[in-house]
Amino acid sequence: MLDLFLNKLADCIMTAGGNVYRINTDWRTWLGFSRIIQKKDATLNEIRHIYIDDVPPEDEKECFQLLLQFYQPESEIPRTASASGTEKVLDYFIDSQYIYAAFLEQYGIDLFEKPDGVHFRPMHWHQFLALLSGLHGTKLNDIMSYRCWEGDTKTEYGKQMQKLRQAWELPREKDEKVQQDLDAFNRLFEK
Repeated sequence: MLDLFLNKLADCIMTAGGNVYRINTDWRTWLGFSRIIQKKDATLNEIRHIYIDDVPPEDEKECFQLLLQFYQPESEIPRTASASGTEKVLDYFIDSQYIYAAFLEQYGIDLFEKPDGVHFRPMHWHQFLALLSGLHGTKLNDIMSYRCWEGDTKTEYGKQMQKLRQAWELPREKDEKVQQDLDAFNRLFEK
């Protein structure tokens, strides 16, 4: 989270035991982190590139929790009033072209080009998140609003919104229980 009272952005994590680990804070690193943590078979080894120093953390599980907190910093607002407020409405990879276009349209920021013409603009992950959350009036905002729309589907407007929601809906992950049942069923034929 951005803290305007500090003179710099966080660039490390600190364990309960006081161990400090410097981390790569670039937005592209954390987009990659998001892809890794979505994998069902992800390992702690896959995130070691986030640490700047070659010293592996003593307690990798604690550090992983701290990395998750860095990746998704807690925010007091907005508060979610319903369960539907927790539905995923943005996927960094599926929506990458709309994120790029929104940053360019809203802020004049070309995420792929530094001001001096060298590729890949450096930006702290928390800066990226702040700019992303401040977007308004872009195609990305429209898409996200379609994905979280709930309403009466009996009106013409409601029918149209339902079609837009279905058209822009993110792919659903298989229910874990259903997947476990499928795996158990398939094991029956492996003998």
